Amino acid sequence: MKRHTVPVTVSQLNDVRSMFSSLLEEYAYWVDDAWVTGTIPPELCGTYYRNGPGLQVTNPRYRRHTLDGDGMVFSIAFTNGKAYFRNRFVRTKGFLAEQAAGRPLFRNSFTRGAVDGSGAFNPFDLDFKNVANTGVLPWAGQLFALWEAGLPYLMDPTTLDTLRETRMGGKLHSNTFGAHYRIVQEHHQHQPPAAAAAYGPTTATTAHASGAAAAKPGSGQTASAAGGSSRRLVAFSNEFGFGGAKAVFYELDESGALLHETEHTLPGVDIALIHDMLVTEHWYALVLGPIKMHPIKFATQYLLGRCSIAECMVFDSSKPTRILLFPRPGRPSKKALEPRVLTADPFFVFHNVNGYEVDGGSVLVLDTVAWDDISFDLGIFDKESTEGLREFVGGARQQLSRLTCDLRTGRVERHKLLRRTVEFPMTDPRVMGRPHRVNWYIADAYDHSVLWGPAQSIIRVETDPSVGVPSRSSANGNGGRGEGQGQLEPPRPAPGAERGAAVGAVAGVAVDEWYLGDRTFPGEPMFVPRPGSTREGDGWLLVGVHNADTGRADFHIFDAEALSAGPLATIHLPHRLPVSLHGAWDATYRGPDPADQSVPRWQQLGRARPL
Repeated sequence: MKRHTVPVTVSQLNDVRSMFSSLLEEYAYWVDDAWVTGTIPPELCGTYYRNGPGLQVTNPRYRRHTLDGDGMVFSIAFTNGKAYFRNRFVRTKGFLAEQAAGRPLFRNSFTRGAVDGSGAFNPFDLDFKNVANTGVLPWAGQLFALWEAGLPYLMDPTTLDTLRETRMGGKLHSNTFGAHYRIVQEHHQHQPPAAAAAYGPTTATTAHASGAAAAKPGSGQTASAAGGSSRRLVAFSNEFGFGGAKAVFYELDESGALLHETEHTLPGVDIALIHDMLVTEHWYALVLGPIKMHPIKFATQYLLGRCSIAECMVFDSSKPTRILLFPRPGRPSKKALEPRVLTADPFFVFHNVNGYEVDGGSVLVLDTVAWDDISFDLGIFDKESTEGLREFVGGARQQLSRLTCDLRTGRVERHKLLRRTVEFPMTDPRVMGRPHRVNWYIADAYDHSVLWGPAQSIIRVETDPSVGVPSRSSANGNGGRGEGQGQLEPPRPAPGAERGAAVGAVAGVAVDEWYLGDRTFPGEPMFVPRPGSTREGDGWLLVGVHNADTGRADFHIFDAEALSAGPLATIHLPHRLPVSLHGAWDATYRGPDPADQSVPRWQQLGRARPL
């Protein structure tokens, strides 16, 4: 395991910044065998999607931030050891208007000043463009591009053509839909169909954190009413304004039918920056860091166009982090539960790992990536600037943490599991909402109490479920849902893993790592279970990386149980990939028939106008 021992340099930071450039061309092509080092596993069958800001503003007159770039979704479809690549821009209303004009027309949450760089700045115009650039959701045979401050955009899951902005068939009554979601495996006892009445219509009422949630009419019945298991999409949206903040939770079955929709006010919350959620058998969980609007910065910088509205949001270390728990409807246990608000020492969360219940549901274990501090002043992306260097000495480190929430006492204990800085957690989807042992992350190449840096490694972290959990508590592999149903075998220890203090981890934690290279930076990893596997963590890890040395992208496929052995295959793409945020795996192969000779080996589908 390579370890950096000196602080980040401007040169290294500029390598990171080189990720944030446009890919103007749209392609569709077969990956040539000559571009592959190693062998693509023939059993790997399905389609990987990822979304991110693919079109940046390069005209120096305009000051639109890289995270406000227009969304581009790419897919790589795998079958029989072959791979087919596509990428298309999400053709939102704003994208089409700006392409027609050839210049930026809209501000966004990270835009500084007027959209045209002039002094004609209206600071109270918060009608931002939906950039559809953050997440992607394949569900019920459809594909959605997600941006948490707006509605989803429906795309064709095969061609990636943009169809329209959507309320998902009228299911979304909010004006936003979260960029993150959870897909849980529901296990059901054999029972007559009438017992599925929990999914039937209920009466809609107003929801408050002090009382029962509003339950809007559900529809549809999953095949699970007759026994077996099914996947369920659990998603959320949140909005805030002068009237306070609220969250809406949705549960949809595999056909896309809405099973539950519940709405909750967020008590005492004016500004809610919520990027991710957690779900357990009985609870939806939101982890809210102490963020507030800085009035002086708002008056002296934002109103004069010197910073974005997002940069006026500041971390308030004098206030606690709050964990908001809302009961899931249709709980098989029939427990009568009320919303709960727990508090913890201050930290901020973008991405959660997984959550589950132990001790009969009296204790919640929530694993998350916790930032000790956070700044939305994104000078790190200003090219050739030294401003970002100070962030990597102390600064806003993000560390893997376990929150143990005792619902009997209301006490929350935070346990830092690893000294390394990590992000973009990935969990075996078959244990979502239930006790887990392994997860994957991108990580820096430091192991230091002060110094840290940008992600250059991928790691597999194996954690004993008892770490940080009170000794009186016990976890079973099902989170309490259906004894003996859906339980996976324990994961296989990674042959190259190091344990405990040797890797800056607490006892009971082991780390397996692959260092990508001095000028190589990974995106979010994606775990794909091996077909027919019954062991947690048995499958492949897919990772797209930016190679600053070549200016192009590599796509690695690892044995998820043996990262330190190196990639099974690396696809050397003939072009760059723009920085991407979040991805998804669809077990359906969405590429052409490899035997169809009429399919061109290479197509350029279009090209965006630079802005």
